[in-house]
Amino acid sequence: MSGLETAIRQALERSERANSETRARIYQSARNALEAGLRKQDVHDPDVIAQQRHRLEGVIHAIELEERASLKAAASVPPPVQIETRSAPVPSAELDHDIHMPSERHEDRADSPVADGGLAGLRPERRDGPRAAETAPMAEPVAGKRGKAAKAEAAAAKPRRRKRGSFLSFVMVITTLVAAVVMGAWWVETSGLLKTAAERDTSVANPPSRVQSEDFDGAAGLKTLGPQAGFSGDWVDVFTPADTGNVKADSRAAADPVSDERGQRLRITSATADADGNVSIEIPVSVLEQISGKTSTVALSVQADAGKQTQFSVECDFSSLGDCGRHRFTVNDEKNDMLFQVTFDRSLAPSSPGHILINSDVTGAGNSLNVYAVRVLPGQ
Repeated sequence: MSGLETAIRQALERSERANSETRARIYQSARNALEAGLRKQDVHDPDVIAQQRHRLEGVIHAIELEERASLKAAASVPPPVQIETRSAPVPSAELDHDIHMPSERHEDRADSPVADGGLAGLRPERRDGPRAAETAPMAEPVAGKRGKAAKAEAAAAKPRRRKRGSFLSFVMVITTLVAAVVMGAWWVETSGLLKTAAERDTSVANPPSRVQSEDFDGAAGLKTLGPQAGFSGDWVDVFTPADTGNVKADSRAAADPVSDERGQRLRITSATADADGNVSIEIPVSVLEQISGKTSTVALSVQADAGKQTQFSVECDFSSLGDCGRHRFTVNDEKNDMLFQVTFDRSLAPSSPGHILINSDVTGAGNSLNVYAVRVLPGQ
């Protein structure tokens, strides 16, 4: 889910995020992506689908709260007011020097208290004694009137600035608290803290996701069971490394039993990706009778060679029951259990054994696959 959250945030950064309709389209795209991913993985469990949707809605809700808080904070700050002061003509250069509006210094001190009722931007008239009186003896009364008029005009036009520091701090505190509550609720939901013990149980009793024909899960394979999980007594062992008599390799494949520090296993090597590179493992008639007319699970405990990775395929030929399509998995040098489900609606009693066909490398590169066991969990 973190991938969808990152994609949503990146899409918002590249779009007109102040527009609520744009954000809504981005959120809907994330929902569509989740639904497409669930369909691609063939997830049909209503509880799993509802849980994934709930997680995404939590992420969308948290992001939308952040966006609205940012927009509200930006809207609460008004644009700076530009004051255009038209001064009356002054009769002398000396008077023009003595009375003026220092806009830059006033803007730097806009947030400080104004002690003179908004007239701090005006400098008082100054005279240098008798020399100023001699220079403009008739202009002083006129300048005094015009100077007062300019002060009055500036005082009337200049808006009073309010302190916004405390308000913005309050908004940020509320936004942070809301985001913390939302993230906390999301964490409790996704961590499974409120789930029952049965819901948190990830053992074999919970059916794994089914892989459809030619599905491929990317770099990691379908890891629904690990060696630590174990298999219950309901699983039927249809192959172990000691059962090499039930294994048959086609013309361009090899199946060699190996036993070393990594354990006893069957090492399959396919020189081609077609049927000539398949290795066949026999499935007894008694097992086919148990899965007839049911949905059952097949598990392969496999591992690639040390330091390598391979993409292998699995096919089924279950006598009168039919086949199970072709499944592809990716496995590395860590031992894992790859699972897929098979459904046979027909209840015809099989009269001959079936087979599981394994090709160790569907790319045709000749990589090997180590098979430790093949098990079947019959459906109910």
